[in-house]
Amino acid sequence: MSSFDAQLEHVRSSVSVLPGWAGRSLVVEPAISVLASPSWRGVDGAPWRAMDKASGESLFVKVMDDDAALYIDVACAFEAARRASDLGIGPKVHAADVATGTLVMEDLNAGWRVGTLERMLEPAIVDAVIAARRRFQEGPPLPRTRGVFDEIEHFYAAAKAANAQLPSDTDWMMSELRYAAAALSGIEVKAVPIHGDGNVSNLLISDAGDVRLIDWDRATTADPLEDLGSLLVEAFDREPEARDAFIRATGSFDEKAFNRMRIYGIADDLRSGLIGALLAARSPRNTFEFYKFASWRFLRCGMAVREPRFGDTLRRV
Repeated sequence: MSSFDAQLEHVRSSVSVLPGWAGRSLVVEPAISVLASPSWRGVDGAPWRAMDKASGESLFVKVMDDDAALYIDVACAFEAARRASDLGIGPKVHAADVATGTLVMEDLNAGWRVGTLERMLEPAIVDAVIAARRRFQEGPPLPRTRGVFDEIEHFYAAAKAANAQLPSDTDWMMSELRYAAAALSGIEVKAVPIHGDGNVSNLLISDAGDVRLIDWDRATTADPLEDLGSLLVEAFDREPEARDAFIRATGSFDEKAFNRMRIYGIADDLRSGLIGALLAARSPRNTFEFYKFASWRFLRCGMAVREPRFGDTLRRV
């Protein structure tokens, strides 16, 4: 049996044991196209749709790929997905099996679309995303406590050990972000559970404007401004728009907090670049453009650090 057929049967059996799904005649097929570039979508696990032939009801099933262990704490990601389900800010989770890396959820298909940068031009959508993230932050700490600067160090070491292809200025970017980490280290913050990944493809938006957060791979317990920084660095490539969203999110403009948030966004770019480079070197799934995605994130990080404002931002945190 091929690996595709084996996984198909695994999905079928995972759905068939759910209450109310035993004995149904199922059609199981890939749910979405997996992309690493330009949008990091569905990369962490194979996405499947299981549909009941008779009723048309369907479920979305994600089976984590083996190489997900290179960059994801699956147990924490599944715990976060369950919490989001309970809060109504993520798809309803029907089953989560960490041992097999299988997550079975409601299928938000008809009437829902994956988030895009174009939708981030709508203040109401951005506000809804921020509100959902804030609600998640009100819960108890997650078991994982690694922040973005910790992850930069981890993935840099892993990429070097894998002889990953890295830009010639990577060491310089690392030194600048280490300086930024030191600047932020003395600030007292209350760590909270966060989504941690601002990629807009991690959003589902309904035709009515409702939002759901998906893909909790970077979920951790950290500074809430880290969560906001990862979102706004993706949503806005200009500071005025990011500033407007920051004010709506926090209720006022605090320059030090805004600068801290922006630094987290820059750090998120470096982390994502390192993850992409690591997967390009280590993942057997060489059909995906991992390094193309990494190159863009490295480029954006380098551009931000080279701006004269970067030093001023660090001075005013």
